[in-house]
Amino acid sequence: MKPHSYTCALIAGVIHFTFLSICIAQQDTTYLKLVNTIVLQNISGRLGHMAYNEKQGVVYLAALSNNTMEVVDLQNKKTIRSVKSLRQPIDVEYVSNINLVFVACLGDGLCRAFNTNTFKEETSFRFDNNVSLVRYSPASQMLYIGYGEGAIALIDGNTLKYKTTIKLPVHPEAMVIDENTAQMFVTLPKSREIGVIDLKNNILSRSFSMANVAENYPVAYDKTNKRLFVGCRKPAKLVVVNSENGNKIAEVDIDGDVNVLYYDEARKQIYVTCGDGYLHVIKQEFKEVKQQIQESKSTASQQGKAPSKTGTKNQKTSKQPQKKPAAKPSQPQYRTVVQDSYTSVSRIFTGNGARTSLYVPALSQIVVASPAATGKEAQLLIYQVK
Repeated sequence: MKPHSYTCALIAGVIHFTFLSICIAQQDTTYLKLVNTIVLQNISGRLGHMAYNEKQGVVYLAALSNNTMEVVDLQNKKTIRSVKSLRQPIDVEYVSNINLVFVACLGDGLCRAFNTNTFKEETSFRFDNNVSLVRYSPASQMLYIGYGEGAIALIDGNTLKYKTTIKLPVHPEAMVIDENTAQMFVTLPKSREIGVIDLKNNILSRSFSMANVAENYPVAYDKTNKRLFVGCRKPAKLVVVNSENGNKIAEVDIDGDVNVLYYDEARKQIYVTCGDGYLHVIKQEFKEVKQQIQESKSTASQQGKAPSKTGTKNQKTSKQPQKKPAAKPSQPQYRTVVQDSYTSVSRIFTGNGARTSLYVPALSQIVVASPAATGKEAQLLIYQVK
C-alpha cells in the first residue's frame, strides 16, 4: 500500500471509530446506561453467544470466527483466558453444579465440556453436523443439544451420558423451557413454526404456525403470563404469542437481523438485540379493560319480537283493547378483562454486527458483543438496566 493510501485509510478508521464512540456515548439513558467497555484484543470476525459464571464473575464468549472461547473477567475488565483449537464455536452454556462450560461447535459437530477451574476438556459429544444450540435445565438436570437437520439430543447432567433424541421436522434455532409444565418451545425457522415439546415423553406434541412472518430465530418466555416473544427477520418484528394456543397477541417493529431476546420478569421488559446494530427495550404493560358481553341471537330475537295479538278475526273485541307494554331493551352487560400491550421505549446503537448479548439478572446488566470493525477492536459493551 502506498504511504498516501495508508494514511487515508488510517484517518478514515480513526474517524469511523470516533463516530461510533460518539454514537454509543450520546444516547438516551432512561432505561439502559453504558457503564463499561471491555476491549477484546486480537479477536476478529463474527462473535457467537455468551454465558455467565456468577461464582467467578466471568463471561464465556464463543468467538466463532476466531475459533476460541474467550473468558472475560467483568470486574477487572479484561480477558483472563482464551480456549483455543475450537472449530467455529457458536453457543455456550455454563452448568454451575458440575463446574462445566459446554461449547457447541458448528465446524466439527462437537459439543465440548471444559472444567471451569482448569479448562481441561472433560468430555465431548459428537453429532452429524450443525451443532448450534446447547441449554441446561436445572429442574430435569438435563442438557439439551440442538443439531443436524432437526434433532435435540438429551444428555444426563449428572452422568454426562446420552439419554435420547427428540426428532424435529427442521433444525431448531432457539429454545426456552417451562419447568412448571414440563414443556419446551423451540423456534423452527425453515418451517415458520414454533414447536412445542412434551418433556415428560420427549416428543414434539404440536406446533404453532407463524403466519405472515418468516425467519423466526430467537425466542424468550414469560412463564407467568404464558407469552412467547419471537424475533422475526422478515419482516423485522417482535411477535408476541400465547403459549397455550399459539394465537398472536401483538407485534412490534424492530431493527433487522434480530438474534437474541431476553425477558426481564421483574421490570416487565423485553431486550431485543439486532445485528443491524441496535438494542431495543420493549415495555410490557397490563391493563384492565371492559368488554361488552355479546347477547346470543335467540335472546336478542325474543327481546325484539312484537307482542302477539289476542283473539281471532271473528272474535269481538272491546273498542279500546288493552295494549301490552313494549319490551324494554336490555342494558348492555360488561365484563372486566386484563389485556397486555407492548411498546418500544428505547433504541440504543451498539455497532454494526453486534448481534449477540447476554442478560445477567444478578447484576441487572446486559452484555453486548460488538465485533471488530475498521479502526475498532472487538468489545463487550456493558449496559446497566435501570
